[in-house]
Amino acid sequence: MIRQHSGIVQRFARLVLAAVAFFAIASCGSGGVSGPPAAPGPLAITPATATLYSGLPTTFIVSGGTGTYAVTSSDQLTIANVDFFTGSTLIVVPNTVVADTPVTLTLRDNGSATPTAATLTVKARTVSNIVTITPSASQSSVCGSSVCAGGDAEVKATLAIGGVPLVNRLVLFQVVSGDFGIITSAPGQAEATSLGGSTTTDAGGTARIRIRVLPEAVAQTALIQILDVNSGFSQRASFTIAPSTNSPLNAQPSTVAFIGRDHSSCANNVHADVIVFGGHPPYQLSNPGAFTLDTPVVSTSGGRFTITATGQCASGTPIAVVDANGATVTVTASNSPAAITQQTPPLVASPTTVTLDDCFTVANLFVAGGLGPPYYAASGNTLVEPYVTSSDFHTWSIHRVHGGTSIATPVTVTISDGQSVTNITVNLGLVAQGTC
Repeated sequence: MIRQHSGIVQRFARLVLAAVAFFAIASCGSGGVSGPPAAPGPLAITPATATLYSGLPTTFIVSGGTGTYAVTSSDQLTIANVDFFTGSTLIVVPNTVVADTPVTLTLRDNGSATPTAATLTVKARTVSNIVTITPSASQSSVCGSSVCAGGDAEVKATLAIGGVPLVNRLVLFQVVSGDFGIITSAPGQAEATSLGGSTTTDAGGTARIRIRVLPEAVAQTALIQILDVNSGFSQRASFTIAPSTNSPLNAQPSTVAFIGRDHSSCANNVHADVIVFGGHPPYQLSNPGAFTLDTPVVSTSGGRFTITATGQCASGTPIAVVDANGATVTVTASNSPAAITQQTPPLVASPTTVTLDDCFTVANLFVAGGLGPPYYAASGNTLVEPYVTSSDFHTWSIHRVHGGTSIATPVTVTISDGQSVTNITVNLGLVAQGTC
């Protein structure tokens, strides 16, 4: 009995040891005995406080809880509820509002985690997403809709809330990226540019400003930002810049002919403007001898210089225009007596008084008499500009140039045939007197 009892004890001990070994091996093979699953973390939404704008998306980060979430809005007309979703991001796009609107978003999961909330302010979208950037009419057609290097352009944006224009609203234009600057100098002064410039909206809620592209700019896409200072809303717009190598050096008109008052004398103290564009500004001008120039250098593409007849007769005098890379074009000037000996009819223009009611009104007039075409020429100032609109040079138009500051009324536009002049009185309405 003792022997049998001893065998039973030994077998029992072996079973115990085997069980212990099994659990030890199982423990090692599984990396340890797993405990109960960790409790989920608290719900969180980031940012917890934010300013949103109508129609623009804002991304929130959500975490914690079970990973399946729903969002309840305190103002469903402004921000709709969000049904259960999974993931860590929530994109919110507010509906249109016309005033600052508070909204609370409450985040919960499909478990028992304590809900959390984000406090938001939804603001009206004030700057239209349509921003127009129009290159100067003097730039070369080679650049197309792009702004030529060294060229300028008008930037126009409209501000409104609920379709109602925001009048006299302060707007800041800012360079985001690209080789250009905001023109901040007043018309008639030496041009100055900056990375930012401000203006105010007109009666239609439109803000306008001009930009200048650097002469050495290469082909690129530039970004400009329009900021409504009052609300803080901003809108960005892009435009393309064409390198100046795409715009050959040019000067127009390339031929200027002055005619004296009669067959025995040449023109004296009569002026003509020449526009220089393309190439690489600045442009150096050669001395024309029998004529005078108002400047020896044209600093920007689209700039101009004035040739003045001195009474000295000359035939085919060349004026060289040389850009920074050495490219050259020539403007030829001549001054000769009138080819006719009989008395010429007086130079007349009709009407002699016109009115520009706003920034977009165009006044037309008819010119006749004097030496006749093609000797007609017209001049105004930097903000009121005449230009020919018919191939026979008899019909001219006058319009308000956009940009710059306000202007006093009236303004005088001069029509000349090289030997006599006639003046047109241009009256400006209240809108046309302002910043266009």
